[in-house]
Amino acid sequence: MFQYKTNCMTEQIRNNLLSTVRQSLPKETNLTNYLSCTLNIGRESAYRRIRGEINFTFEEVALLSQDLGFSVDNIIGTKKDENALFNIHMLQNLDYQDIYVNKMREYGHIFQSMSEKAEAKARISINTLPYFFHIKYESLSRFRIYKWMYQNQKITPYDKFSDFHLPEKVLNAHKEFYQDIQKIPCITIIMDNNVFRSVTREIDYFLKRGLLSKEDMLTLKTELYAITDDIERMATAGKSWSGAKIEMYVSAVDMEASYLHIELGGRQFSQVRIYSISAIDSYNEGLCKIQKEWAESLKRYSVLISESGEMQRFEYLKQQRKYIDNIAESPALRE
Repeated sequence: MFQYKTNCMTEQIRNNLLSTVRQSLPKETNLTNYLSCTLNIGRESAYRRIRGEINFTFEEVALLSQDLGFSVDNIIGTKKDENALFNIHMLQNLDYQDIYVNKMREYGHIFQSMSEKAEAKARISINTLPYFFHIKYESLSRFRIYKWMYQNQKITPYDKFSDFHLPEKVLNAHKEFYQDIQKIPCITIIMDNNVFRSVTREIDYFLKRGLLSKEDMLTLKTELYAITDDIERMATAGKSWSGAKIEMYVSAVDMEASYLHIELGGRQFSQVRIYSISAIDSYNEGLCKIQKEWAESLKRYSVLISESGEMQRFEYLKQQRKYIDNIAESPALRE
């Protein structure tokens, strides 16, 4: 009796796993080839796992979860009322590059999956610049990682920004991520009034510390201005860079953190950004539902500036550009 229940549960878990993997892969990807490559096993071994002749090991499930960005708690059937499991990536490992690149690819897989679902939607509530806005700008992306490295003492307090360079694998991950976010079919973005202010204050700080040159500061300002232009174009057209439908709101209240919620058919994903480039991720159904409802409720305190609200859009971007104008406003920093 006990053995029968165990075998049934094993079969259920395997079916849940294979179903989730199939849903996460692009339609043209062969399941057997994918398992063989990702798990570093032969095609026959992959076939045997699919047929149920060999069970997936815990390490193999973990590899698939990391590569495709799904949650193990959903595979094993954790009850949503009992647990809300989180994946916390703090990037505290000394080899931050591998962790950072893996997380970028994990999120990229999620966005790739969105292109397969017409009803897929992303909701972003932000109080500072998100990846979606700055990932295609090299200096701003580099500055964000430099700031995190400085705060976490991964570099010395005297290492200048001009001497800090991103390795090729990180640059390639940024390019891939930028391509992946083009696949999001529908995006809602709610911004508070501090989106650019927080970044400009950080730039000012490193200027005062003598770690940021005037040339680098001007480059960062140029990229920030370019982002405001991007926002204006997208809001005016109601479409993202790739032509996806986009709704932009300006919140009347400040947000204590930046949030991301993704709806992908029957699956959901939520994220809370913490500590600059770290985040708390969860695929828990109950938690994602709460975050979705919270994001939707923010609209009551916000003004729609995409395809409407022209005056509010003008005033909002005018204020953000003023924050950028005021970088290095003291005579000592302008010299």
